Amino acid sequence: MQKERRHQYETVWVDAEGNELEEPPEDLVAAPEKRDGARPKSKAKASQQQRGGRAIRVPPPPSWQRAAKRALIIGAVIFVFIYLVGSRNGGHNIASALLLAVVYTALFIPFQYVLDRFAYNRWQRRADAQAAGRAAKKR
Repeated sequence: MQKERRHQYETVWVDAEGNELEEPPEDLVAAPEKRDGARPKSKAKASQQQRGGRAIRVPPPPSWQRAAKRALIIGAVIFVFIYLVGSRNGGHNIASALLLAVVYTALFIPFQYVLDRFAYNRWQRRADAQAAGRAAKKR
């Protein structure tokens, strides 16, 4: 029943005077593109490395500001977690949950900075090694 209600569409070409044409106008008919069997060139920048068809994300240089922002997000999650776990035991003490969340957040800031620095330095070493490998292949 549903299939009978579907519409059938056809393409209609009209000239400048409003007359229907049986074939598309010559200016719309494009010559078929010639292929020489070569692969199409990638639109990605040459400086971006590709792995599995995706560009590899370049990590930004580490900064204390980014580490602090991440720590604040984690601190809020830790505060909610500590408050909810504390409320199960019968105590609804916001001050103790806030104090613990602040301590964990303060400890997380340098940890996050060191982690960012490690990831950035590792990426730099890999990029340098790949550049050296490419230079050795060209010789």
